[in-house]
Amino acid sequence: MSARTPDPMFTGDAVGGWLQLPSPAVAEVVGAVGFDSVCVDTQHGLIGDDVVLGMLQALTASGTRTLVRVAGHGAELIGRALDRGADAVIVPLVDTAEQAAEAVAACRYPPDGHRSFGPVRPSWLGRDPLAAGRCVVMVETVAAVANLEDILAVEGVDAVFVGPSDLALTHGFPLAAQGPGGPRSDEYAELLRGITDRCGAAGVPVGIYCDSPAHARRFRELGVTFTMLAAEHAILRAALTEQLAAARG
Repeated sequence: MSARTPDPMFTGDAVGGWLQLPSPAVAEVVGAVGFDSVCVDTQHGLIGDDVVLGMLQALTASGTRTLVRVAGHGAELIGRALDRGADAVIVPLVDTAEQAAEAVAACRYPPDGHRSFGPVRPSWLGRDPLAAGRCVVMVETVAAVANLEDILAVEGVDAVFVGPSDLALTHGFPLAAQGPGGPRSDEYAELLRGITDRCGAAGVPVGIYCDSPAHARRFRELGVTFTMLAAEHAILRAALTEQLAAARG
């Protein structure tokens, strides 16, 4: 279990933003809104390695804390995100304590880990060049839920993040089970509550991706400590659809 003090990004009902479009300009707009943090999603978004730096720079300029969801478990992916200045990484599809420990090790320099040292953007920003990045592991599969206690016991896991869609699919629920305003299925809600209860008992913050503010409120009732609102393109599309309908009368 992490001995570090829980980061404010992950506690106190913090609300974050989510970026999947490859645009520093959009990142700047989102960063100006006042989110507790913003995630640059390189797993399912359209964001390539070439644009991550510019997006993180735009967010930093607005004073926004940053996360990068990397595309996999690889130490190189984690190291590159942290070298570009991300405050934390979100590592997807972590099913075992061993995978969680590898993710933590990729965030830390020797002797505590195996991250390769390079004095790049964190040094430019005046940060401790040997400081470890925050490590958030995703719990979203049957195996991860079964192994959750062991994952939570890994020193250096700063938070757990639930992927609500994959959690539903891997447990045999339809995507609609998570619902636009919260779980439509009592069984799905019970599954999520089981995760948040165990995280709470271990003193590890737990977050989740949300399709809407109603989603965020419902998941908070189920024990989630931080929420990430829908990706910017989903919010943009919904707002444009509403504006167009209103304009047409």
